[in-house]
Amino acid sequence: MITVSSDLLKNIHLTEKEFMVEISLWLFSSKKISIGMARKLAGMDVFQFQDLLDERGIPIHYDVEEYLTDLKNLQILK
Repeated sequence: MITVSSDLLKNIHLTEKEFMVEISLWLFSSKKISIGMARKLAGMDVFQFQDLLDERGIPIHYDVEEYLTDLKNLQILK
């Protein structure tokens, strides 16, 4: 869990939710976290997050490792 002071949020004119979305976008675009982790951090489903990436002009980097992780997760959900 990340705690952000209300003073910081007030000074940057963002809600806590907006702040988390911005952090997730930055981490994803910096290739620090996967799209799955980023969308969870942003509190969005995968389609909402992909739409946001498109709106912001952020390319989706999706490598073989992420594909294999997604495939494994899908098999677990069966």
